[in-house]
Amino acid sequence: MSERALTLDLPGADLPGAGDPVITDVIAGALSSIDSSLPGASSQAGGTLGIEAGADQVLLILVDGLGYELIQDHLGHTPTLRRVRDDIRSIHTVVPSTTAAAITAFGTGARPGATNMVGFSVAYGGGVMNLLAMEGGPAPTEWQPTPTYFERLAAADVSSAVISPARFAGSGLTGAALRGARHVPAESLSDRVSAALRELRAGTPVVYLYWSEIDHAGHSSGVGSDAWIGCLEEFDAGLSALLRGLPAGVRTVMTADHGMINVEHSALVDVAATPALREGVRIVAGETRAVHVHAQEGHAADVEARWRDVLGENAWILSRDQMGTLIGPGDGASIIGDLLVLARGNGGIVDSRTQSASAIAMPGVHGSLTSTEMRIPVIVLS
Repeated sequence: MSERALTLDLPGADLPGAGDPVITDVIAGALSSIDSSLPGASSQAGGTLGIEAGADQVLLILVDGLGYELIQDHLGHTPTLRRVRDDIRSIHTVVPSTTAAAITAFGTGARPGATNMVGFSVAYGGGVMNLLAMEGGPAPTEWQPTPTYFERLAAADVSSAVISPARFAGSGLTGAALRGARHVPAESLSDRVSAALRELRAGTPVVYLYWSEIDHAGHSSGVGSDAWIGCLEEFDAGLSALLRGLPAGVRTVMTADHGMINVEHSALVDVAATPALREGVRIVAGETRAVHVHAQEGHAADVEARWRDVLGENAWILSRDQMGTLIGPGDGASIIGDLLVLARGNGGIVDSRTQSASAIAMPGVHGSLTSTEMRIPVIVLS
């Protein structure tokens, strides 16, 4: 549950209040459906999320980028989800509302401040490191020290399986968020459905199926585009096949890591083209909707003042001592740097000195505090 009400003055931000369910509660609640004494299980979380006890196995489905509002807005394309529309609960993801932060929160039960998974990219070694890959960086266990649910289950001799494409097996994010589970490579959605059913029929107690394609289509083509709708319809059809094939005694819980908005490119602010934003800044990291600003030594206060003046009501800006309220306690704030800049409306902040033209041109983005980005579904499907 959210540890406390958020007291920062962030008008328009959609944030959880004290006791509200969040993404860190999903696995805890799902495990309680098997046995409330399992490591990490929480009957309280299960009750809040409507996950009933009495299951023999758990199937967790995470659909990258399929936020609660996006499901509600596109039920006409999803007959399987439409049949359970009254059972779709809305909860919050973490801040920033992005894959590295949210999937690690999902997999550990800890907020980004503790996991150090604070964005798409972070300042590291004088440059910028992508946290999805962590190429050239430390081992995931060194960067992200919090034990995962899957590690804790393994220590209690409870096996688990993660089903996703082979390319994810050795990624930084998999090591940070999902270590402790056995990776089962499967490429297409039908392959992943078949793999999940095989694992469940073989008796694997906890099975996790990951679907990234809707998020990819949103980034490349935009939410609501033909490509995005096609991926959504494909997933819904695959979900139907999966549910038809489930053995008895499986509790199936579906969620997402974040939502997504379509950015207005006319509302993008380029640091490279804005002298007041460049001045005194050492490194810009993060992502379009959740920017990390590292000031040159001794310039943090001046940098903050200029960024607030330039961006005004187009962004929520948090200084380092304010970040912990949103990301949780731990070292995460020091990794983010001097400022966390979260875009409002449909704009964003980019830096053409370090970002490619294709990255800046992406129509679908996320990471900030709007309800479309922050609200995610929890659906108990069996």
